[in-house]
Amino acid sequence: MNIKTITTAALLAGAAAIFTPSHATAQEYVLKVSAPIPPTEKDSVYAWMLAFEKGVEASSNGQIDVQLFPANQLGQLPAAVEGVSMGTIEVSFSIIGFFSSLDPRFQVLDAGGLFDSPEHAMQALQQPESRAMLAEFGKSAGVRPLVMVIDGQGVIVSKNPISTVADFKGLKVRTGGATPLLTKPLAAMGAAPIAMPLGEVVPGLQTGTIDAATNSMAVVNGFKMADVAKNVTYLPGNYTTVGAVVNTAFLERIGPDLAAIVLDEAQKAESVIFDHLAKTPMQEAAWEAAGGQVIRFNDAEQENYLSVTNPIVAEIISANLQMQSDFDVLKAAAAK
Repeated sequence: MNIKTITTAALLAGAAAIFTPSHATAQEYVLKVSAPIPPTEKDSVYAWMLAFEKGVEASSNGQIDVQLFPANQLGQLPAAVEGVSMGTIEVSFSIIGFFSSLDPRFQVLDAGGLFDSPEHAMQALQQPESRAMLAEFGKSAGVRPLVMVIDGQGVIVSKNPISTVADFKGLKVRTGGATPLLTKPLAAMGAAPIAMPLGEVVPGLQTGTIDAATNSMAVVNGFKMADVAKNVTYLPGNYTTVGAVVNTAFLERIGPDLAAIVLDEAQKAESVIFDHLAKTPMQEAAWEAAGGQVIRFNDAEQENYLSVTNPIVAEIISANLQMQSDFDVLKAAAAK
């Protein structure tokens, strides 16, 4: 073969490469996941994010590039939540209270008194009827729940010890949203609830903007809150629900096959949550090692707390037909 023949063959091969579709270079989509928590595998949400990233990228053969943005890198709540609704962020994590700006139905997940333990709450949320109900949340805002998990029993971190219901009186308490199920029980105990994004809690405790903040053991450890407030008290009957919503236009854009992978891998990654719930004693030990103390109400104070909070929760729920219906679905799932 002479030089002219070789050159002609090379040109033809190059043209074929340009004009022939290649199945090896499939469309790649970017899926950004925003979260307020720090990037540590000791946190159950971040562990879920890592498992989700690995699962989606493997199952999609690299067609979906999952990018994780913990520690409010894409903005503080609730701006990051709004970003999912607008489509500038594909997925955003939040404590449930901040999702009520997208759909008030989310607030039912803040109702206390439904579950006996974090594990019981997780199992109830995984029941088919719970998943079917949750899939309807957020439709009008262009989102749908991707995952709803329990981050542990609810706690309140405070500068001064809280060991009785009376100790709430006069405290300025951060809440993860401004919904009645979060604010009214606190107000009934004499506290002043203040809705505040997670990233503002430590500065708020330092400056005295707040005296205490509700959250979970994993989060108070992750943010090293023992540096500014030494006391953490378990809240009877309260389990911290956190979740992520995904932009529905993104799911439509990537097509049904890839969308099914995203939703399926989100559920598969829930297994890591149970692993972290089993490590609660380690979370308590870490808090104490940092100089903090863990407080539990005695039996009389537990009854006192629930006698104040449970009637308020029941009143709020019964006043809203949709919330009552959603609550009944969760109650039935819990009964299983």
